[in-house]
Amino acid sequence: MWLCSAQKYCGKRYGKYNIEKPIGEGRYGVCFLANLDIGEKVVIKKFKRGIFKKNSKKNMYEAVILSKLRDNRIPEFLGVINEKGFYGFVLEFKSGCTVKDILFKYKHKFTNEEFFNIGLKLIKIIKYIHGNGAVHRDIRIPNVLVDKEEVYLIDFGLARWADNNKYTYDLDFSYLGDFLLYLLYSSFETKQKYKKLPWYKELSLTNKQMLFLKRLLGIEVAYENIDDIEIDFIKAFGV
Repeated sequence: MWLCSAQKYCGKRYGKYNIEKPIGEGRYGVCFLANLDIGEKVVIKKFKRGIFKKNSKKNMYEAVILSKLRDNRIPEFLGVINEKGFYGFVLEFKSGCTVKDILFKYKHKFTNEEFFNIGLKLIKIIKYIHGNGAVHRDIRIPNVLVDKEEVYLIDFGLARWADNNKYTYDLDFSYLGDFLLYLLYSSFETKQKYKKLPWYKELSLTNKQMLFLKRLLGIEVAYENIDDIEIDFIKAFGV
């Protein structure tokens, strides 16, 4: 449904950008692949009109936070388009495939080495974001891109400045735990035909690995900072 309605923007020009095709849809809008006349690719995140008006103040967090975060592993905020009823953010294009597509479209089974490399690189990205006072709040498989050896974190629509009340750093930790479980389950082959077990009984994990994941997910004493997570991840999964 959203794809059909988004097609009407294809081939049109907004600002200095030519819309090529829709590449995804979220709660607040549709993302398009677009390009400059010189051929440089960008992503334009067009907001749904009614939702944007209702959440205009919240939507600006993404622009402000991305403007402060200058790192190759995160898309750069390039500007705003506001014309002809079209309002959207212009973001740097990052090549690669989402972990969601790698898992469910291409049915890839991550090796232990791939799991460790992707997990550690994602932890380092979170460490950078937290070090700059922000919390992402949406670290999920559709928002992590993998391009050969590179890992990128995208979609900062729910990102906020961290505080000691509502937006705490540990909001990202359970998301990270869920993300890592998706990777681990990619190579899991069930032996139970009619009884589904919890992940900590199904997966073949060492005690150190199990404790690490349980702490991320808040089942055991939760982690308080990303530095300890990085250290314990390396100890538990280092290959």
